[in-house]
Amino acid sequence: MSEGAGVLIVGLGYVGHALADALQGGGRAWVGLRRHNEGDPRVRAVNLDQGPPDLTDLPTRTVVYLAPPPKDSEGDPRLRHFLQALEACPPERFVYASTTGVYGNQEGAVVTEAAPLFAATPRALRRLDAEQALTDAAERWGTRWAVLRLPGIYGPGRLREEQIRAGLQVPCPEICPPGNRIHRDDIVDVILRLLDDGAPEGFFNVADEEHMSSTAFARAVAQRIGVELPPCIPDLEAYYAAHPGMASFLREQRRIDSTRVRQALQWKPRYDDAISGIEASLHSQGS
Repeated sequence: MSEGAGVLIVGLGYVGHALADALQGGGRAWVGLRRHNEGDPRVRAVNLDQGPPDLTDLPTRTVVYLAPPPKDSEGDPRLRHFLQALEACPPERFVYASTTGVYGNQEGAVVTEAAPLFAATPRALRRLDAEQALTDAAERWGTRWAVLRLPGIYGPGRLREEQIRAGLQVPCPEICPPGNRIHRDDIVDVILRLLDDGAPEGFFNVADEEHMSSTAFARAVAQRIGVELPPCIPDLEAYYAAHPGMASFLREQRRIDSTRVRQALQWKPRYDDAISGIEASLHSQGS
């Protein structure tokens, strides 16, 4: 495949595979980079932890970067290695998937792209570093860029069904703050629109408008798969003690506003409420 042909997807995981399928369905070529080969000639095994990759003969005109930073790093060396490799062949368009975690705790306020960034967790700080590295490089190259700030991603196979069937504990509804999420297929739709000629650039929040709490979401899934959850935990600190990994997600309270991307792309999520997204996901799984 000649340079410039198709889309280069970096990070062929949950969203990346869905994007590849959508591109193929639309008759557009793609090449994927991931840590391990899949036996597909369109997928190249690349370890971004080891330094700048060899991008010879790869399409670099249009890049969608979906790879996460290393979990134990300061900043995002993977993205920086990839950007270093692009110096010889800067892209015309670069779409990067970040996180709404960069906003940190907004005390439940409605958050637009103009909100101050209070990133506090290591995960969010790594993403903030990646955003800065990309925008600096894009400005230097004259590359059109888009950073998608994504909340919790769900969809087929990503409903926490295994944990729910195993008796997932949740905080009681009255103490569980509002949440933010987006269906995988809606992310793909936004990316496809951003790859069009003349698409806007900048930072974009991509989220549904329901703000359903994690407790309500788990209960909705449980009801639809015929599972009864154990009694809820009435105290958040007790919940954090039992599930420390959830503390940062629940302590940081915000309501993500995605008006900008809706207006800029003339876009409305297919699943603007969690119930429709849950039911569609279960149906596609044959549940």
